[in-house]
Amino acid sequence: MSQTTAIPLTGTLDRPILRGRAVTRSETVLAWSVAALAALLLGAAVLFLSAGGRWFVVETPSMGEAAPVGTLVLDLPVDVDTLHVGDIVSFETAANQDVVYTHRIIAIDADGGIHTRGDVNGATDPWTLSQADVIGTPALLVPHLGWLFRAAPILLIGTLLIWTLTSAFTDRVTRTCLRIAGGALTASYAAFLLKPFVNVTTITNTSSPTGVEATVISSGIFPVRIDAHGGNTVHLVDGEVGRVVIHELTGNGHYQLTSNIALDPLGWVALIAVCLVPLVACLAVGRVEAVRPS
Repeated sequence: MSQTTAIPLTGTLDRPILRGRAVTRSETVLAWSVAALAALLLGAAVLFLSAGGRWFVVETPSMGEAAPVGTLVLDLPVDVDTLHVGDIVSFETAANQDVVYTHRIIAIDADGGIHTRGDVNGATDPWTLSQADVIGTPALLVPHLGWLFRAAPILLIGTLLIWTLTSAFTDRVTRTCLRIAGGALTASYAAFLLKPFVNVTTITNTSSPTGVEATVISSGIFPVRIDAHGGNTVHLVDGEVGRVVIHELTGNGHYQLTSNIALDPLGWVALIAVCLVPLVACLAVGRVEAVRPS
């Protein structure tokens, strides 16, 4: 009489095959926290849009430090009769129907006509606004977040392209590291196109027998140091206006300005740490794979 014994599927006779691993309590808490945050943001977005809200991204430095370039503007409808001098409003005009302006009210006529101007602009806007022109007033101004909205199409297309191209690699470590490197490259390309970190715009320049006085504004996220060749140096933060005087011009009468990041030591440490994230992530992926039980 023969006897058979059922042997479970194992990697060896004494080690079961690992089909996964137990989810830790911290991972569960993190997953639920992310889900709750996403639900909260989605609910807030629905309420905002149902109230007639509209959002815009500031693309010019006319509002200075109040709303620097890259600021996300969240507008709610407003009755112009409730507005006062000093309030910020978003509006459209018949002269530029495809352009939305966000400027400050500097005067209100007796009949309710509204006059506006950008904080760093030298002249009042050449129009009088009415209720029909006003889109709303900012319920929230979020500095820098608008850059992410502007970069979103580039990041999305780049991510989909990298994900597709790397799908051919069967080795998990190689595939994951290529995707991490590709994501970093996509983010760098978006930064190269949009210039969100360091950018300087010249607002005005005035010539004199001794040189040129230029008014400049920083429209990048990082603080900058602006050096005028043959002139002075100014340090500016995002949206701040400065003036440089240049006494030495080039042979064709032009002047030269150089802008550089002006971070403090802690800021440089944080920047370097962020730049090292892709490398650290790749090393972590390789290490986890190396110690994974067989």
